[in-house]
Amino acid sequence: MLFGARVDEGTSRRLLDQYVEWGGNFLDTANNYAFWVEGAHAGSSEELLGRWLKDRGRRDDIVVASKVGARPVRKGAGLGEIEGLGRDVIVAQVEASLKRLGTDYLDLCYAHIDDRTVPLEDTLEGFARVVDSGKVRAIGCSNYSVWRIERALQLSSKKALPRYVVLQQQFSYLRPRPYSDFRVHPELGLRGGYGTEGGLSPDHLDYIRFNPDFRVVAYTPLLRGGYANPERLGPEYRTDDNRKRSEALTQVAAETSATAGQVALAWMMQSSPAIIPLVAVSTGEQLSENLAATELRLSPDQLNRLTHAA
Repeated sequence: MLFGARVDEGTSRRLLDQYVEWGGNFLDTANNYAFWVEGAHAGSSEELLGRWLKDRGRRDDIVVASKVGARPVRKGAGLGEIEGLGRDVIVAQVEASLKRLGTDYLDLCYAHIDDRTVPLEDTLEGFARVVDSGKVRAIGCSNYSVWRIERALQLSSKKALPRYVVLQQQFSYLRPRPYSDFRVHPELGLRGGYGTEGGLSPDHLDYIRFNPDFRVVAYTPLLRGGYANPERLGPEYRTDDNRKRSEALTQVAAETSATAGQVALAWMMQSSPAIIPLVAVSTGEQLSENLAATELRLSPDQLNRLTHAA
């Protein structure tokens, strides 16, 4: 998200090289990254990735995902004034993303934030245009409630429109206090209720279990450094429930000689349903630690203790 913004070009390129040398092949960006950073703009991340993809010649073996719908309509605006998910906006913004990325197609394109001012059918018709033209291979949704996902899938079946196949939602091992307004983010011009639906809920998880072809990607899985430094966790995470979950996390980390963050990532990937954690890094050390979580195998007992700690 911050590549080409707070993470300078040289560091970003080194991290990308390190990632693909390890075997990584899935990169996630958005057409609004990182409009809120001084000296950067909406599209900075896509532009940097485009330069790197061209220089490395890696487009064919990299899965590139981007998002439309949450780009501010003017400089200085926040997420209170965004482009939305109208048909023409989707077509135009996919074209703009392709230009910045220097590619002919996106492997995956998300509806970034649910836009309830536009009929779902209009949004899906916009995606149909870019899918039918070969400019997008698959579509996903981000920050959607369960009922909106189900209604979209019903419309797709009824109208022969593209189907959402991926959900990207905020999620981590530690859980925020129910109904807490943890979505407030003044830096982005956000206020509670701006459409992110409070993250991945038990209802989402239940829905995914019965729709195994629908994959889930979780953003902010490490709570912005909250596992490495619990002082960084907001008040919405300071609950008795999370105290018990933290104790279980610490125990399993000691048993596996792993960090708490690695255990949290491994738990997500090995749970049912399995969740793909979307990690953001700014140093090679952070990236190495996160990648090592893919090689950490938790026992059934450890998974059970982590899942049911409460």
